[in-house]
Amino acid sequence: MLGLLKKIPVISMGTELISGYNKSKSYHYLWFGSLNDADKQPIRWRVLSKKGNDAFYQDSSGNSCENPLFLLTEDVLGSFPQKEEIKRNVCIKFYNTDPDENWDLENPASIWQGSDARKWCRHFEQVCFTETERSSILSTFKSDREYRSKRDAYNPALPPIKAAPNILNGDKVFFLSFEEAENNEYGFKDKKIYTAEQEWWTRSFDRYTEYGDFHCLEIGIVLTHFGGLLCAPVGSKMYTRPALNLNHSQVLFASAAVDGKEQGLPQNPAVLKKVPKMPEKKVKDWKLTLIEEKRKGFSVGKPRIQGNILFVPFQNAVAYEPSLAPNERVSAIVLDSGGTDLKYYGNIALPVSPNGEAQIDLSSIALETGDRLFVFSEQCNRNRRTDYASRPVEVDLNQ
Repeated sequence: MLGLLKKIPVISMGTELISGYNKSKSYHYLWFGSLNDADKQPIRWRVLSKKGNDAFYQDSSGNSCENPLFLLTEDVLGSFPQKEEIKRNVCIKFYNTDPDENWDLENPASIWQGSDARKWCRHFEQVCFTETERSSILSTFKSDREYRSKRDAYNPALPPIKAAPNILNGDKVFFLSFEEAENNEYGFKDKKIYTAEQEWWTRSFDRYTEYGDFHCLEIGIVLTHFGGLLCAPVGSKMYTRPALNLNHSQVLFASAAVDGKEQGLPQNPAVLKKVPKMPEKKVKDWKLTLIEEKRKGFSVGKPRIQGNILFVPFQNAVAYEPSLAPNERVSAIVLDSGGTDLKYYGNIALPVSPNGEAQIDLSSIALETGDRLFVFSEQCNRNRRTDYASRPVEVDLNQ
């Protein structure tokens, strides 16, 4: 009963409030990236795990990272031929042409690595994410072990899926393996979890078969209508559900995907609003505010107080421009002494030029001992779309 009544803030530092799959609470979802179709609709992802997919991870600078958010698209996606728009409910071929002479059956990893499916994943990465979103996606390195699918439980004559050493070799976007697609810890326990009647590719090489003069390479698919897994010829058209690992250290905030962060034209002086709380069971969909490299020069000058008004000069903000950059703001937050409890948030200035001065009405906030005020440059992109920010700069209220 207490769990049903628990409330959580709709904005939090980092990804602490985002959960991986939980048997009793099911999934949390993350809106990240957008399709490159005409409508540029945001993409919804399931958070399968907050510990990655048992692999090794590197960021764009080559540094190792731990415990990424392991994500899988909620919708089935695809495009065919290769360079067309990424859309929902469109199929692709694992191989567009017959590469028979290039098949290395003794190296199962090479089947995925040489596939058009992998090229599709790279195309998806390039066209469906911004530069900053791409920089937050980790390179994944993983070997797939030999695996006997649950579908084989009553047919032991079927051979197991062969091991595929180093199958993911720096991949940023990829398909699940057979084993990952049957992992109970990711929520794949029965057919109800899958998207009904929409089969999607895995990356696992299943078998090579010969029917007279016809040779067929088969790859694992998720057979969603009946549950479980099957295999299909590489020239078949199936849907995709790409996966990726997200670097949580590049996330400044996570906020409720709808109406979590209020965007508006700042008053003069600006009012910071207390971060509201909602029942935990109602906050399942999140969006991110990512730290953006191009904003690292943002800084603040010496503040001053006149009555209840705090004046904060700022430098090197990304400038607001009505037609080209309408979502640029200078924003502020109030954190507790430990820097984890986000109490207040608000847009405090419209930066019509990189340098300016924000005004904050201090009567709008109830500061407690140890509370800290931070200011930052921010692009606010509304519901379900990624926001971007500089690292927050602390304002010394004791000067």
